[in-house]
Amino acid sequence: MHNFLAYSTDPDLGQVSPLTITRDWMDDTWEAHAYHCFPVTLANGLGWGISFPEDISFIWDGISDSTPDHVKILKGEKYAYSGRANATISFKTGLMFKTENEVSLLSMPAPNHFIAGAQAFTTLISSSFFKGDLPCAWRVTQPNVEITIKAGTPVIAILPLDLAQLQNSELQIEDLSKLPASSFNASEYSEIVYGINREGKWTDFYRNAKDHLGNTIGEHQVKTIKLKGQSHQ
Repeated sequence: MHNFLAYSTDPDLGQVSPLTITRDWMDDTWEAHAYHCFPVTLANGLGWGISFPEDISFIWDGISDSTPDHVKILKGEKYAYSGRANATISFKTGLMFKTENEVSLLSMPAPNHFIAGAQAFTTLISSSFFKGDLPCAWRVTQPNVEITIKAGTPVIAILPLDLAQLQNSELQIEDLSKLPASSFNASEYSEIVYGINREGKWTDFYRNAKDHLGNTIGEHQVKTIKLKGQSHQ
């Protein structure tokens, strides 16, 4: 567990709060079926989100070079900055983060929040000594189209990481024949799952860590991600 601090350098700018599992596009699926996808719903709550209290709209003229001001802010200029190059726009978070020496701060696109035509950069900040507001920038990919970030939509997600632990990770590729024998019939399982999915139904096999016969085959590390913290006004 990593505890870290957020300092508000301007309370009229960014708001930080734990991410939720809800997404507009998931609400809009038939009978909200998207929420049956456990890997997606679990990932949705991975981290804290930074959002703004008002809509932000902008448009890019299609020029991507070293000169600034090719992204024009149409609404919410208080929260954004367009004097950048290479088809990018940045946001004024008004938040400074402080972590322990062995912890860095990952900032990334908020999981499964989709906005056509633009996306946040993924960065790593040494937040143990970095004293400025958390930087946040997006790359605009669709020219001459107004792009709107609705109020309350996280422009970035943040997560503290111990990079030293990742540094020692190792991936090994083995032949399938070396996989320990199991009574789990993957081919039969997949066939049954696909058949049920084609009928517009969900099995919830994976969510419940059971096979198609109702047998428990494992357990999830966590079933929900619960983060502390609340928005500041």
